[in-house]
Amino acid sequence: MADIPLYLKTTEAMKRPTDSEFYLVVRDRTYLCRNHPFFQTDVPVSRPVKSLAAHEPTCKVNYPKVGVAALEYIVGFFGKVFELHGSESIVLLYWNQERERYRLVVPEQEATVWESYGGSRSPLDVRYQVPPPPRRHLLVASIHCHGDIGAYSSSTDRYDEIYRDGVHAIVGYVDREPPSFHIELAVDGYRFPLEFHDIFKGYRKRRKHIPQKWLDMVKVKVDRPRFTSWQTKNYSSYSDYWSNQNYNRDNKRNY
Repeated sequence: MADIPLYLKTTEAMKRPTDSEFYLVVRDRTYLCRNHPFFQTDVPVSRPVKSLAAHEPTCKVNYPKVGVAALEYIVGFFGKVFELHGSESIVLLYWNQERERYRLVVPEQEATVWESYGGSRSPLDVRYQVPPPPRRHLLVASIHCHGDIGAYSSSTDRYDEIYRDGVHAIVGYVDREPPSFHIELAVDGYRFPLEFHDIFKGYRKRRKHIPQKWLDMVKVKVDRPRFTSWQTKNYSSYSDYWSNQNYNRDNKRNY
């Protein structure tokens, strides 16, 4: 059976093809169209177009690899921030088009942590503003730390990065050595999983001496449990109520 012709509708004034049967691809969907002696129809299709070959999402990366020392400083920064604040943190990676090398940039950032009554902290998120790129620099990657939890792309990460094409690397279990790494490339709203050595040359051990100006870029917002006097009084009232109910019930059983 011959393939059904396929047409692209590029203008509203496009003349209708005269084929008895054809596919018409428009901005938001594909139609199976018919020119029959007794009718003319355009029906949206939900099945694959027969005349097209199959294809899968593909990705081939050509990024210059980030040096070992650079990654060790980044992990050292993440580790120091977690040690000081128990929070997440982030580093941006720019590509210098003239010198053909990476430049690490620590943006101003505010991390939120949850602090229990006992003083233990859990990282929640980190927010930041992307600074204007230096002249002849491209923002090509973000690397952020999940603190003492695993390295994975959370729903928040995916939402934040849906319009930020480039590499997004996550460092997890930063309280351990070595930490864990998770790397993806986001392009046009689609995410491709990458291997560690697709982007990084290697990793030995985090650096201990971290620039103070990096650490000064991190501000921390602490969320703590909140119980008002009304809640405490209300809780006591309910407790008294149920205690009295149980007491009266027991007395009735005894009599």
